[in-house]
Amino acid sequence: MPRLAGINLVGVLVSAIVIYFIGFLWYGLLFSEVYMSAQGIFINEAGDAMSFLTANGVATEGQEDANPMWMLGGFLVPIVLSFGFAWLMRKSSVLGLGAAISFGLTLSLLIGVPLMAYDFFYTPWHSTGGLLVDLSHTVVTFVAGCAVLSKLD
Repeated sequence: MPRLAGINLVGVLVSAIVIYFIGFLWYGLLFSEVYMSAQGIFINEAGDAMSFLTANGVATEGQEDANPMWMLGGFLVPIVLSFGFAWLMRKSSVLGLGAAISFGLTLSLLIGVPLMAYDFFYTPWHSTGGLLVDLSHTVVTFVAGCAVLSKLD
């Protein structure tokens, strides 16, 4: 398997795909309505346009205005996260599925959750629903990412 700095790059890629898919499930299917309203994004009845808040007020865009490159670019986040998890797991000598799950949970609670909470405290709408979606997604993806990496080192 190809390695970089001792890290299995196939494991990083598989972990990133799992994290990205969890994000699709979380934000696209399971909790999309809660999250979208928490972020001030509203889709019209026909489902062909969305309105959202900008610095200049409310903007409305149709589906033809959407740029799929943003979604593709969003895949860089799980790649970097997965590589970071793998590097930290290697440096911390995390071996086995149970240890990886505990490690992912610890990282999520000590680093991921506090970072995700900034939006709740510093946006004017202080959306509890949005916070819960973000925090639960963070915990699940950190744990899943580390679990996958434990099996593909």
